[in-house]
Amino acid sequence: MENKNNFLYLKVYNKIKDNIISGLWEDGCQLPTEYDLMKKFNVSRHTIRKSLQKLSEEGYIYRQAGRGTFVRHVKSRYKLTALESFTEQMINRGFKPSNDIVDISLEFPDSKIAKYLELEGNEKVYKIVRIRKADNEPMAYEITYVPKNICPGLGIKVEKDTSLYKLYEEEYDLNMDYGNIYLEAEKCDAEIAKKLNIEKNSAMLKMSCIVYLDNKKPLYFVECFYIGNKYIFFASMPRKL
Repeated sequence: MENKNNFLYLKVYNKIKDNIISGLWEDGCQLPTEYDLMKKFNVSRHTIRKSLQKLSEEGYIYRQAGRGTFVRHVKSRYKLTALESFTEQMINRGFKPSNDIVDISLEFPDSKIAKYLELEGNEKVYKIVRIRKADNEPMAYEITYVPKNICPGLGIKVEKDTSLYKLYEEEYDLNMDYGNIYLEAEKCDAEIAKKLNIEKNSAMLKMSCIVYLDNKKPLYFVECFYIGNKYIFFASMPRKL
């Protein structure tokens, strides 16, 4: 009996989560009442409450006393099938993007960064460290490396509300072609946790990405640490036989 109940609650949890991730239940919308969900899924109130509790703990929904349960609007979806900047992501989802600049420096890259960017030993990169925000709420901690020889003077052009993509395309007349993205689950270290105002060892999604120009040369390498309960990474993938 216990296994059956666990199966039912996970089935309801997965269905509601799928509705949220797919956009069927949009950010900020109110979920059906517990009674309506009981009828919809033909399960007990206990099963519905257990499913909603798991969704709440993972940041998909929130409850307001006397009003009901809502899709959490601060959770953003990162589409993995298109190269899209953070600024574009936030604007497309109805948020106001902004940045806190932690540091901008011009330095010689370590061997890992130099390899990713296909640089010689005497070539420098701009290292740009920012806290990415949506509606003034921290979403991610980002470290970007850009070769100086591709974007000379970049360091003085980056301000609080600057979109690097806009600089690449409009200031430097560069055409981005594609990016290779790698995702890892990590626990947040103390330094990043402090800057993002979250608990140490909180769940994070680390994204590493190398973006290439239309001439197949690397434009930049970025490591971005997304707050785990504020982001969903998703992709729509056709079946290839």
